[in-house]
Amino acid sequence: MKIKVQNQQNLKNNNEKMVLEIIRANKNEDISQAKIAKLTHMSPTSISRIVENLILKGLVRKDDSIDTDNVGRKGIKLKLVPDSIITIGVSIDSDNLWVCVMDFFDRILVTKTLELQDRSYTPEEIIQLIQKMIINIYETTPYTEEKIQAVGISCIGNVDYKKGDIYFAPQFGWNHTEFGKMAQAMLGKTVYMENDMKAAITSVVHQDKKLLSQDVTYLSIGMGVGSAVMFHGEIIRGSDNAFGEVGHVIIHPDGRKCDCGQRGCVQTTLTHNSLIEECQEMGVDISRVEQIFKAYRCQEKWALEFVHKTAADLSILLRNLVYMYNTNYILVGGAMILDYPELLELAQKKLENLIHSNLYSNLKIIPVKTRNNSMAGAAFIAQENCMKNIVESDLENSI
Repeated sequence: MKIKVQNQQNLKNNNEKMVLEIIRANKNEDISQAKIAKLTHMSPTSISRIVENLILKGLVRKDDSIDTDNVGRKGIKLKLVPDSIITIGVSIDSDNLWVCVMDFFDRILVTKTLELQDRSYTPEEIIQLIQKMIINIYETTPYTEEKIQAVGISCIGNVDYKKGDIYFAPQFGWNHTEFGKMAQAMLGKTVYMENDMKAAITSVVHQDKKLLSQDVTYLSIGMGVGSAVMFHGEIIRGSDNAFGEVGHVIIHPDGRKCDCGQRGCVQTTLTHNSLIEECQEMGVDISRVEQIFKAYRCQEKWALEFVHKTAADLSILLRNLVYMYNTNYILVGGAMILDYPELLELAQKKLENLIHSNLYSNLKIIPVKTRNNSMAGAAFIAQENCMKNIVESDLENSI
């Protein structure tokens, strides 16, 4: 009997989550109970009970009447309650801390950033900096401590999203730190941890709901190189949660030395610092990546050759991703792509000659136009967990 009751409760929770996800996916459009019943193949009575329960839990409200068919029948528009779940998202990269506030409409309400002076910070010191940034939000915005339900934190490195541990973050020299547990104690909020690329793909894919039914690779190029993969809305993690760590894929076995100890890793040829260092080794007097692309746009010979060589390296990486993951979408983001779009355009042209024609014809490579996707993804992941907890909570009036 206990198992039967538990199964019924699980079914009820799953149905509530499904209906809530539909309302959330259509947050910018009109959607009625009748339309949800059609989409879910559930009875109007069942949908009505579920919606009433979501209203009781403060997640959904009824809005104005809308036309539901062509004979003039009216339905009730369903809307999310934007401030029913407000979370904080944090992104830790090798050079900056990013913090934002997000509501249940997935809107970024506040953003704060802090440049890190170096990479010698301990986990405790990073959490203290995050704590100061969050306190500043509490004190200077309408989003006070009591309005925040949870905090999502994304970090470079190998992150155990279940335990909240960071197994290694080589940029900071961290090894197996219980970061999530420490952050939860210091911030006084429930903390959800995730790898930065997995948080980023979560944000990017949920911004375009058609991608939830596709196989997607996300590639980010900037201060570092990383990727993540999602099949039909599910993140692929691998046995050690390290699936998609392409920064140390070797593309030049005799290439430049990498921090990991190997030679010719992607990190040594496609990051901001590697481009600057390689140009300096060539005898070119530059200190910023923008100088390379300014010279390229001015048709300077050394810059033309260097950017084409860099684009060739990117095309090799893209080729490897096509054959390793075989996703029909590759979303390419990061500061390098946002600031210098010609790099991806050149790489795509070179890629056509590197992979089979049927693979190329089925492939969609799309530049990502948004920044701070790991930060937004961290906030979104906290939202998802809060939503799950509220739906599964036992209310006296639950159906």
